[in-house]
Amino acid sequence: MLARVAVLAYCAMVLMLGGCVWGQVTDAVTGQPMGGATVTFRDAAGNAGTVTTGEGGLYSFDGTTSPEPVAGPVTFQVSAPGYAALTVERNIQYDDNEEHTWAVERFFLVPGGG
Repeated sequence: MLARVAVLAYCAMVLMLGGCVWGQVTDAVTGQPMGGATVTFRDAAGNAGTVTTGEGGLYSFDGTTSPEPVAGPVTFQVSAPGYAALTVERNIQYDDNEEHTWAVERFFLVPGGG
């Protein structure tokens, strides 16, 4: 919970620079957060970024330590050792808060695979 609050506070701090896509990667079976997972995005404008989840499985694309995707269709790839890789397209709208500056995207990885 504390890690989630820290990400929210950090995103709030950088909102003046643009949007913030953040979320959590968890084990689809146990629901446990997955630190060390890799989250990569590519948006319709050709922007791309890769981050590694921290403690609590949290990640963010915020424009300061990584690029943030532009609003619209975004392809995410999420992977971790011992889990099936996930590729999914999401429509990012930056509408998960009143200021229209956050997009929250959670991912669930299934054990197995590489």
